[in-house]
Amino acid sequence: MKTFYILLILTASVFSLSGQQTFSGPASGYVFDNVQQSIRPLLGLPGASWLGARSGVEQQWDSVSVAPNGKWGLGLSGLSINLIPDLSQPDTSTSVGEASGPISRIVWSADSTTAVTWSPTTGQLQRITALDSTPIVHTPLDLTVLSGVLSGWNLSHDGRYVALSGPALGRASVFLSDHDGAPAPIGYLTDPGAVAFSADSTSLFVVNGARHQIAILDLSSGSIEGAIDTSPFAAGASVPDTGSRNPRMPRPASTAIQDLAVSADGFTLYAIGGETLCGYDLSVGNMPSCSNLEVAPRSFQSMPGGILLLNYSRTGSMPLWLLDGKTGQTWFVPAGNTAADASF
Repeated sequence: MKTFYILLILTASVFSLSGQQTFSGPASGYVFDNVQQSIRPLLGLPGASWLGARSGVEQQWDSVSVAPNGKWGLGLSGLSINLIPDLSQPDTSTSVGEASGPISRIVWSADSTTAVTWSPTTGQLQRITALDSTPIVHTPLDLTVLSGVLSGWNLSHDGRYVALSGPALGRASVFLSDHDGAPAPIGYLTDPGAVAFSADSTSLFVVNGARHQIAILDLSSGSIEGAIDTSPFAAGASVPDTGSRNPRMPRPASTAIQDLAVSADGFTLYAIGGETLCGYDLSVGNMPSCSNLEVAPRSFQSMPGGILLLNYSRTGSMPLWLLDGKTGQTWFVPAGNTAADASF
């Protein structure tokens, strides 16, 4: 997996008679710019894209989680959860409800109709459904069996199941909740961490840190169907930063895998930990293709077209990082001029 660094020459930019700059191009979705605290359109095509500006007055959100379809999202303001039904008009939102505590992460179903929030301070997961119509906030999931401590969790592609991992009753366990049902154990691993469903939601990938593996669990039986080697995360990826603006030798990576994501076509499993990104070809089970990044993402976020946003702590004018789930290529997206209009 090769990392591509793109120097964008904005040849599509034009200047109006008033001298105002306008970026023109196809919009492939929206992202929340935590630096500017605003929702911005992603313009252009993979490998040659940039962030457009928002115009008009927009509410300042603490954070916004954008749905995989790139059309709507959930905006957080304090403990208030709000549906933004049209991200092209971010000043219009509807209150969904109040969270029990600060939300650290929101995960979506592939069809963007279901989201699950996680509040580590209260130890509660909460499902929100019907986000394409009239949202329904469900009763928080009781995690008493896990004492509110999660090592990893994720939502199935159809929004039906929530998978969780963590210490429970003296054993490290993997659990499954069907709709809003109480979590039921489906497997026991030495050191379970991040989890991800297969594209058909019949299998579950679970990091087993102590063994430097990703276990593959069959959801119907709970049996381990196989294991994927994660030793590149223990030793550090051996792929140099080819084409980097600042070429350097590979650096050791964190041994802890932060998140897993399966590509939209179901053929590739991606893992991130520290500054290491690895892609595993699930069809042949060969050694992964790995890259060293210049950032340390903490999670993946699905976007339209099979693109995955690599969430990391951005400051100042730092760019966004995107991963093409089909090709395994990564590129960064410059923040651009936040005062310019974007037409698309």
